[in-house]
Amino acid sequence: MIYPNFLAPIHNFTDLPFRLQCQRYGAQSACVPLVNAQAVLNNPKKLKKLIDAHPDERNIGIQIIGNDTEKIIRSAEAVLRAYPFISYLNLNCGCPSQTTMCNGGGSAMLFEPKKIFLAVSGIKRTCDIPLSVKLRVLENRDETSRICTGIQDAGADFIIIHGRTPRQGYCGVSDWDEIKRIKELLGIPVVGNGDIKDIAAGRRYVESGFCDSFMVARAAMKNPMFFSGKEPADFEGRKALLEEYLQIFRNYLGEPRVNDARIKALQLFSGIHEATAIRDRVCRAKSIDEITSISEGQ
Repeated sequence: MIYPNFLAPIHNFTDLPFRLQCQRYGAQSACVPLVNAQAVLNNPKKLKKLIDAHPDERNIGIQIIGNDTEKIIRSAEAVLRAYPFISYLNLNCGCPSQTTMCNGGGSAMLFEPKKIFLAVSGIKRTCDIPLSVKLRVLENRDETSRICTGIQDAGADFIIIHGRTPRQGYCGVSDWDEIKRIKELLGIPVVGNGDIKDIAAGRRYVESGFCDSFMVARAAMKNPMFFSGKEPADFEGRKALLEEYLQIFRNYLGEPRVNDARIKALQLFSGIHEATAIRDRVCRAKSIDEITSISEGQ
């Protein structure tokens, strides 16, 4: 089970309306980001507040994060009972944020690989659904190989690997040669992630044997049309994408908050003419109408 492309799970950004918008433009799969295993177990009757997955989504996954193996397994069971329509689960072993790692989750799990293997084998033993693990490369290539092989042996159906180390965070360059090396090592599909600027580049990585599929984060944040190979023609086109997102939000979740519009606008209005001035007006706006009425050269 593998899809041609994936929208990355991005904490506080890839909400239901944004995922649906990207799917309109060709995203073949997306994933609800960073669902904390402890929070799931603490609030089994309130999962709708934690997880915004919807049956209208295409090939949707849910990403679980945690450090306690048993809690991860039990939370996976609870998530699957509440969301039987999802296509796969994902175990986050790649988030490099200090907050996440200080709690033992995300990339910190790479330094306790036995926990990853136990979580994977436990989920596969109790949950009848494809399981993936999202991780980062390590500075020690042998250790990266050992972890990836162990994840495969534990029963994971595919891995998603970002070509930066946890220490790099989102700086530096993604190591696609290392991603290719891991793909050649494993017998399960590998999804490559990091520094993909356009859809053609992602497809070239697949065609050249670097990975079986690819995942995109920052490029899609700035352009939800990414997966169609298109870009908004001008500033008004970017505003139209923002308004489309807001309408999807209203259709599924009710009236959006100002901050929902602001977060998306700051990405859509980056890297353009007069971006600094426009983004400053977005930050100072006190209503959604103020944000959507901003004009270029105003």
